[in-house]
Amino acid sequence: MRPSEADDLPCALVELDAEGRIVDANDVFVEWTGLTLTELTGRPYASLRRRITAIGGRSDRLVRLANIDGTERAVIVDSRDIVGGQRLALVDATERAEREEALMRTQALQERTRNRLQLIIDSSIAFSGATTEQELVDILPTTVAKAYQAEQAAVFLLDEFGGFAQVSGSNPLRSVTEASPLVAAASGLRHVLTVSGAAAGDDVTPVLGHAMRDSGVDAVLVAPIQHDDVLYGVFVAFFLHPRQFDSEAAPLADALAGQAAQAITTLRLQRKLEHAAMHDETTGLPNRRRLETQLLEYERSEAALVATLFIDLDGFKRVNDGLGHHVGDLLLREVGERLQVAVRAEDLVARYGGDEFVVVCEVPEVEAAQEVADRIRRSIEQPFTGLPDGFPISASIGMSLARTEDPGWNPDRLIREADHAMYSAKNAGGNRVVGSAA
Repeated sequence: MRPSEADDLPCALVELDAEGRIVDANDVFVEWTGLTLTELTGRPYASLRRRITAIGGRSDRLVRLANIDGTERAVIVDSRDIVGGQRLALVDATERAEREEALMRTQALQERTRNRLQLIIDSSIAFSGATTEQELVDILPTTVAKAYQAEQAAVFLLDEFGGFAQVSGSNPLRSVTEASPLVAAASGLRHVLTVSGAAAGDDVTPVLGHAMRDSGVDAVLVAPIQHDDVLYGVFVAFFLHPRQFDSEAAPLADALAGQAAQAITTLRLQRKLEHAAMHDETTGLPNRRRLETQLLEYERSEAALVATLFIDLDGFKRVNDGLGHHVGDLLLREVGERLQVAVRAEDLVARYGGDEFVVVCEVPEVEAAQEVADRIRRSIEQPFTGLPDGFPISASIGMSLARTEDPGWNPDRLIREADHAMYSAKNAGGNRVVGSAA
């Protein structure tokens, strides 16, 4: 038995039998547990303590002692073997435990920060490696799901009509309609939106709350994909388990969304520059450079008869000089539109330069090429919008034909021969088609 002076000690004392059950305890131990000595006697000591994970790992000495009122006290335990069991001395270690736990939280935060930093670096590399916008948005959902341990993720981009369309990932809400309130809320707020629980979804909109309950989604995180105030869309992480978001959730989402937006900006700029390099600014048609590139692609066609039509506008100089370049540009634009209507969608229509256009198409026979040229000529001689009387417009068209299987197939020669034929048509008075078989 413990000596009577044990009740006067500032620490708790407890004696255990060989099986770890409490045999005796001093008043401090009784006070710390909230149980009477009678209630403690015979009770397993292990049922009253919970180990605390210390900085170096698990510690049998630093534990939490439970009180009947539900509270716990951090204590340091010193044990000594005695006959038939053990005697334990427990010293209050509240301050030490608080320091240990603070350090553990700091370490955990540092680890999460390192992991998230590495994730941002990895995603930056992945995004920069994407060569198309679709490839980029296909990478993003996987990255987001991994970053937040979300079951599913999806990307929604603004379409040409100002609405949002899902372009990659999976959406457990089953439809864009059910997700649209969430997407609209995040895009309107222009900052990261988190929703934990269907009740919080009701606060966004009852439609969202109902959709979350119906689909089993417990939480969502939505981040706008924007760069320099230009909104491209949002990404959404869906959680099929309860999820609360810490203070780092939004900054990480901002970082990922920012990287994606920067990559989209770069890809769209590249696409715009590539389009500008290959298309005419006035008409939007392929330019001379694009024409030469696409003509080479006809070499892949087997035994195809290719017609090249070189078109020069009769009367265009009078319009440009008499009515101004603005009217001339409008006329060129309408000519381009008429040419596209006069041929098939797969045929090539290009602006060669000035008031010259080129049409390239595969035809089954020479007569078919002549029909296309005549159709274009008739289309061009029709009255043009905004042109006053006295400014007639027509077309001088030169035509060359060649088969891709011919050993002498040469796109440059096709253009040159069609050009020469066009001058023959012009010298003959214009508004006609002159052919030159290759």
